[in-house]
Formats: sequence, C-alpha cells, structure tokens
Amino acid sequence: MRLRNKLSLLAGSSILIIAPCFAKPAVAADDDHALTNVSGVTAGMEDGYQSADSSSSAGTSYAGIGYGDQLLTDPITLSKVPNFDFGYHKRTEGLDAFPLIGSTGDKRVLIVEDKNGHLNWTVTASLGENNVKPSQIKSRDVLISLHESHLEGAFSKLADLEEGSNYTEPESLSIYGISMFDVQTDISSAGTSKVILQRTLNDPTNKRKLGVMVSFLRPGSANLELDQKYQPYTADKYVAPITWTLNVTN
Repeated sequence: MRLRNKLSLLAGSSILIIAPCFAKPAVAADDDHALTNVSGVTAGMEDGYQSADSSSSAGTSYAGIGYGDQLLTDPITLSKVPNFDFGYHKRTEGLDAFPLIGSTGDKRVLIVEDKNGHLNWTVTASLGENNVKPSQIKSRDVLISLHESHLEGAFSKLADLEEGSNYTEPESLSIYGISMFDVQTDISSAGTSKVILQRTLNDPTNKRKLGVMVSFLRPGSANLELDQKYQPYTADKYVAPITWTLNVTN
C-alpha cells in the first residue's frame, strides 16, 4: 500500500573498519626468539652460533628483535555508529532542512573504544546511494549537516576504560587529545569524507585508555538538507547507508 503525499527522509548506518595504516612485514607468530624461521639462521640455534665457511676468513651471523602487534592486545575499535531518522514530511511544508526525530538516553551515539592510548586516530563518514528503488531522491542532492552545541546539538562524553564504562561529559576534551567536528562539517556522497571525531596525542600526559562517545540525542544535532526542487510530490522514501571509517595512525 502506498502512502500519499508523504516524504520519508531517513539515513541508516553501516560500519566499515579500515585496518590500521601501518606497513607490516610478513612475520611468524609471536615467539620468544625473533630469529625463528629467518632464512639463513640454523634452526635450533636462534640463540647459538652459526657455522662459518671453513675455506674463508669471513662468517655471517644474525641479530634480531621482534615486536608483537599492540593493536591485537590493546585495540582501538569503532563500537557503535548512529542511525539518523529524519521522519516523514510533505513537500508542501516548504522546508529545505529537516532535523532528527527525538531520541532518548544515549541510543543515538558514535563510540570509539581506545584501549591503546598511544596512537592517533580519526573517524570519517560518507553517504551512500539511496537503497529504495525506484525513488526520485538521489544522494547527490542530499546533505547531512552536523551541529555541535551543549544546548541544542551533539555533545561528547568520555569513559575511563580501566575503571569501567560510565560515560560522563568532561570539562575539556583537549586535555585528552580529543576533538569533534567543526561547524562546517557535513556528510555527503561527494568528495572526501570529513573528520567527525579524532584523537591527536601531542602531549605525553594525555596518553590514556578512553571510551569516546558523540551523542546525537538532540534533534538539532543533525539536519538532512534537500532542496525543495528535488522533493517529490507523491509518496517516496530515501534510505541510504552511512559508512563510518576508523583510521588508526602512529
């Protein structure tokens, strides 16, 4: 059954986690000996001697040290991403921007759990194509603008992962190296994805394990912008995935 004279504006969320941006050599599993399975090293003699060529005055031995992958034991993970529901509307309302519908508690959140505390990272987001077929609404005409404000927009909470996961609003984000999107940030299908959340550890004192939450509880946290000329008169719907990407760097 088709609903008449209604326009649905929603954006769903999907997750894409990109592997940390490190050039990693192919190595064997962690071992007490860094020289295990190294070409040229005599098996069983990783902490012993190499036989020199008896017909020469030269010999070759090896020195080695190995490091385990810290992100395996102390990972940085994108644990939650928000759904943005902008509700049903009519073109006759004469609007070009639509706020989020109401939410409760901390349901509509973006959360990064940084159990490492020693690496820089960013979270970006991009808008995919409309999943509803057929539809007159195209993602190239849609923009989701984000707004940060303690009174009306999105806001951040932090949790000490060593003590628990009680997220509270901090007096300052900068002392932990955390920063959110600025007033010009939006999510779209065109161009480069913009940074929504990031951690920059430029001060040795802010290196600690943290859970970082961005709450989009308030309707003013985000608007879906769609010019009236692209809005349909008949029943239609727009549902597109948002790809959230966590990039970890050293």
